[in-house]
Amino acid sequence: MVLDAGPVLDLVYLTGRGIVVKDALKTERLSATVSEVNLAEVLYVLCRRLGAEEARTRINALMESGYVSVYPTSRLVQTSAAYKCERRLSLPDCFAIALGKEVRAPILFSRKETELVKEMAKRPFDVEIAFLEDMV
Repeated sequence: MVLDAGPVLDLVYLTGRGIVVKDALKTERLSATVSEVNLAEVLYVLCRRLGAEEARTRINALMESGYVSVYPTSRLVQTSAAYKCERRLSLPDCFAIALGKEVRAPILFSRKETELVKEMAKRPFDVEIAFLEDMV
């Protein structure tokens, strides 16, 4: 699965949803990939909440765990830009969706974000989108 920033933050904070993700990763029921843009989003959210040093520590621990692989952004630029051009979504969401299309995997968002749900109602995406809140 491709993870948007939300499930990664849930994993880092070990929220109830994050525990579900961690258990799925540990038992290898789930393999996860995140784009560099989404990882940057996680890093800045952690930095704002916990400070730069703690944010780096947690991201490094996540990367060393091997639970999540990071996909290079350069291969996703054109597809992400096309989604952004056609849809009213955040740029990080467009990168997550572009990654899902690239690797042919569903994208997991933590919750049903208003903009994403509106776009899904207007026109289905060409990739599968799932919500962690529906699985917990």
